[in-house]
Amino acid sequence: MTRVLRVAGWLMVAGGVVIALYLVYSLYYTGVATEAAQRDLLERWERDVGGVVEPMAAGDRSATTESPAAEPSAQPSDPPSATPAPEPAPEPPPAPGEAVAVLAFARPGDDEPLVVPDPLFVVEGVSVEELKRGPGHYTGTAMPGQAGNFAVAGHRTTYGHPFFDLDELRAGDEVHVTDRGGRRWVYSVVRQEIVDPADVRVIAPDPLGTGRPTLTLTTCHPRFSAAQRLVFFAELAGTVPA
Repeated sequence: MTRVLRVAGWLMVAGGVVIALYLVYSLYYTGVATEAAQRDLLERWERDVGGVVEPMAAGDRSATTESPAAEPSAQPSDPPSATPAPEPAPEPPPAPGEAVAVLAFARPGDDEPLVVPDPLFVVEGVSVEELKRGPGHYTGTAMPGQAGNFAVAGHRTTYGHPFFDLDELRAGDEVHVTDRGGRRWVYSVVRQEIVDPADVRVIAPDPLGTGRPTLTLTTCHPRFSAAQRLVFFAELAGTVPA
């Protein structure tokens, strides 16, 4: 009996070590790999798009946000000033795994970092391999600034956990999206939902039924679980001059 207990004890210790090593790999090593991939994407962006993408202060972003059709006396709810005219049809997206856009988060009037301290490079595609490099653009959904739904998925707890603090967002927060042409689009958060992983409605062309250009961000919910999806919807509000 003593020998059996000793063997069982060693097996439990070995199992604990294996679990600990797996956690280190999942939560640390995968993050190191994603950080390296994001640095590579930054270098490619500088070469292909030009200029170093840097976070802007929240006050600067909200101050320069403008709507091309807005009148000086118009209220934010007036339809002509709420949404700028979308761009013409987008160019073909880059190859899977290549950067399609850069995300930065801001809360107007607050200079503290929101969600992440640095910009996030969004790659084309949402397969396992592509999401190892950073948040991924759902292929077939709109591109930044275009009519339709620019839908993006990101890991919550592994591979750099870019959307670990996505739940910090609230209505009125801003998501600034720089596209491959160097244009910066401002989306304003309007709604949060928690849905089933199979609910593809959230990446449909018009998930809110408003007919306005939309940004959708999705990630796992709750943290350390894939039981549900945390979803934020934002609507196109303006642009930031280059």
